[in-house]
Parts: sequence; C-alpha cells; structure tokens
Amino acid sequence: MKNKLRQERSLLLSCIIGETAAFCFALLFRYVVMAPYYPNPARDFDFYKMYLVIVLAFYSVIFFHRQKKRPAVWEMNGYENLIEVFKQHIMLSICLITFLYFIHSSQTISRTVMGLLISFGVSLDLLIRYFYRKLHSRRLSMEKKEQQVLLLAMEGEIDRLSWTIEHYGYNNPNKDKHTNCKIKYTVSISDKITPEKQLEKLHSEGCDMIYLSAKAAGFLGHNAVKQLEHLGTPICLELTAAGITIDAAEVIEKGGSAAICMSLLTHKCHVLNVEYIATTIADAASYLINHTKELSGKYICFSNVHTTVMAADDKDYRAILNNSAATFPDGKPVADKIMTQGYGEAERVAGPDLMAELFRRSEGTGLKHYFYGSTEETLDSLKKNLKENYPYMDIAGMYSPPFREITPEEDENMVKLINASGADFVWIGLGAPKQEKWMAEHKDRIKGVMLGVGAGFDFHAGTVKRAPRVLQRLGLEWLYRLCQNPKRLLKRYLVTNTKFILYTAFRKG
Repeated sequence: MKNKLRQERSLLLSCIIGETAAFCFALLFRYVVMAPYYPNPARDFDFYKMYLVIVLAFYSVIFFHRQKKRPAVWEMNGYENLIEVFKQHIMLSICLITFLYFIHSSQTISRTVMGLLISFGVSLDLLIRYFYRKLHSRRLSMEKKEQQVLLLAMEGEIDRLSWTIEHYGYNNPNKDKHTNCKIKYTVSISDKITPEKQLEKLHSEGCDMIYLSAKAAGFLGHNAVKQLEHLGTPICLELTAAGITIDAAEVIEKGGSAAICMSLLTHKCHVLNVEYIATTIADAASYLINHTKELSGKYICFSNVHTTVMAADDKDYRAILNNSAATFPDGKPVADKIMTQGYGEAERVAGPDLMAELFRRSEGTGLKHYFYGSTEETLDSLKKNLKENYPYMDIAGMYSPPFREITPEEDENMVKLINASGADFVWIGLGAPKQEKWMAEHKDRIKGVMLGVGAGFDFHAGTVKRAPRVLQRLGLEWLYRLCQNPKRLLKRYLVTNTKFILYTAFRKG
C-alpha cells in the first residue's frame, strides 16, 4: 500500500511538471508563434503566474479525488487511461472557468492560451502515463520469479532442451504472458535403466514444472504422465505428430481442437510468368525440415521485384527460377500480387527470415548447414553470431570462393568438399542472378538442398543492418536499403520498380 501511494505521488509530481510545461508551451505558442496574427496583444504575465499556481492546485485536487475511485495508472489499459485523462481535464476546465468567472477576470487571460493549455496538457499527461505503464511493466518482469523446471529427456537431448527452455521460456496464449524458466534438475533417460527406476529417482521438491520431452514420454510408455502426476507438479509435455516435433507456429484451431497443417508447398501461382509458391514462413520451414532427403540435390530460390523483372526480360533466367524445387516471394509487392490471386494467407518469405526459422528449428536435430559465398570476414562474423544465437546448430562448414572465374578442377574439389561435410542445407550467398545460375549448374551434384539467400549472409553476420520490422511490413525495405547504398541501388530500383508496375498492369501471367 505504501509502495502504491509512493508511486502515485511520483506520478502526480511528473504530471505537475507536465502541466507546467504545457502552460509554458501555450504561452510560447500564443505570444511568439501566433504573435503576427494578434497585433498589440494584452500581456498580463503577473496574472499568468498566479493562474499557473491555481491550475496546479486544481489539478492536484482532481488527481487525488479521481485516483481514490480508479485503479492505478499501470493497472488500466491504454483506452482507460485515455478516458481518465479526458475526464480530469474536463473537470479542470470547468474549475478554471468557474474560478475566472467569480474573480471577474475572464477577459484578462487569453482564451487561446486556455485552449492550448488543455490540449498540450492532455498530450503530455498521456505521454507520462504511457512511460509509467512501461516502467512498471518492466519492473514487474524483472521481479517476476523464474519457473524452476525439472527436465526429463533422453540422453542426447538434455543440453539442447536445457538451453532452449532457458533461452525462450514459454508463452501462455490464454493469459498473454511470457514466463522465464530456469532448469533446476535434469534426469537423463537411459536404455540401461528401466522406466520405473528412473521415475523413482525423480524428486520434484522446489520445482514449479516438469518438462517431459516427446522421446522420453515415448520411452517411458503411455502411463508416464499418470505416474508423474503423483509428484504433484504441473507437467509440460512436448508434442509430436507422425514422429514430427510440433512447432508453436504450426498449431491451428479446427473445430475447437488443436491441429497442425502439413504444408506440401502445392499452392502455386504466377507473377510475370515466374512460378511462385504461396505459403508462409512457418509452413515453408516445416516442409524443408521434414523433406531434406527428397530435396537433396535440388535448389530453392527467393525472388523479389528486381529478379522477377529480370526473369520477365530473360527467358533463360526465368527457366532457372521455374525449374527450382520452390521459388518463394522475397518482396512485398510480389507477395501482394500472389494474395490477389486468392491466396489470402500467403506471406512474404524472405531469405533471411527463413534462414532464422530453419536455424532455430534444426537445433539438436542432426541437420547440418553449409555456407558458400561472401567474404572470409563476413563468414567469420556469421559463424560467431550463429554460435551465440543458435548454440546447438550444426555448422558443417563455410567457404568463401575467389572473386574470379573458378576452374573446373577447383569447382569439382569444392563440390567434393561440400558433399563430404554431409550438409543437409547448403546456403548460397553469391547475389542474384549469379547464385541462381550457380545452383542450376550444380543441381544433382550437390547432395544437400541449396538455398540462394544473397544478402542473408550479411544480415545474420551483422555486417549490414536490416530494415526495421515496421518498414518490412509496409513494403519499404527497398527504401531503407536504397538509403544504405544509393549509388548501387538507385538506378536498379528506378528501372525495375517502374518496369514491375508497368508489366503487372499490362502483361498477363
């Protein structure tokens, strides 16, 4: 209670400072900015000083009167705070008008100043409340108790699941809350020890939750959960379907039941005669993870406005894109054109975004990644960042090819090097259209699935900063990149963006 009162007093002090600032802004705006429109204005600043004291006194009384009836600022949502601020300032306006009427000074103060005072006061009050809510929310998250977890998994899963649980925590979609987790105990299931003996070893004293991996649950048998219930601790059970671990992004609701949609990347459509897959990042990642053997030797393309226009003008390049195992829309305008063809749930599948999703999902699965392209410096930074962000990701190797024509002998040695690594995903970062042509030339020679991601190497290495999410959603990532490198990209964007608009307006396919 004392803490709440102290916080409310701190809020009142901040709001008083805000009202003082609003009063100063109102005077400045009226007598400086608007001075040319009001010749010979009356300026009784001594009265304004007294008026400011009256404003702050009335505001303080109204604030405490309202706070007795209302929850704390941080307990109300944004809409409730907005209504409360408007009510406070309406009451303040009534009090001030009444005060001026009784002292017969309604003509002494500028009505413009009064109006601006209320307008600026509302704005600053809302801003202060917003920051208080954010500050309080941050304080609560820091003070929140971590969930102490007992991890029960097979021998090869302990390290990976421990890191995943502590790094990501878990989300409660019903309560819209995120909870941090800390592994307190781990119990490794061994084929040499019977399930009964393992269950006897469990001691959940001091733990808030038991996390049971899907493999461990399968090994312990159908009665594993019932046996664990006797410990009196909530159980978090990893889910699988048809032997596939279910990712949270894949879960959908059908008829009140949870389900997953197994995408086969069969929804195809055309933009300027380039065949695209209409899908989502989650579905694309799920398909690639579960079909690495079938996709071995094939290649995946990511095409934006620039490469789509290039393919429209060059039939050989268009054939390379259309002969891929899948070509995803890597540009917002391309994705929007796909949505207009009846694929409303389709989204932009950018190379860097799919990289991050596949890195995360492949951790601890045994799937290996190889990186071919870019410079040695970029690859060094990329390796460092990947080790920090995805510690259980299996990096099979990295290679920076020379910036010249490669001889047939060098090319053959490079193919053997990649295949010897056992890589399942071979990421190609040579830039378009070079990387697409390279992948087409090495189709069925490289054993893993090849993915041409261009600048994805630089983004994940941190050598090039990617556009903020808000610009990506608005389809303005090209503008951000243009500002980064105007000399190289200005002519390209000016020509290809214009062509794309004209081609899609007047061409079929």
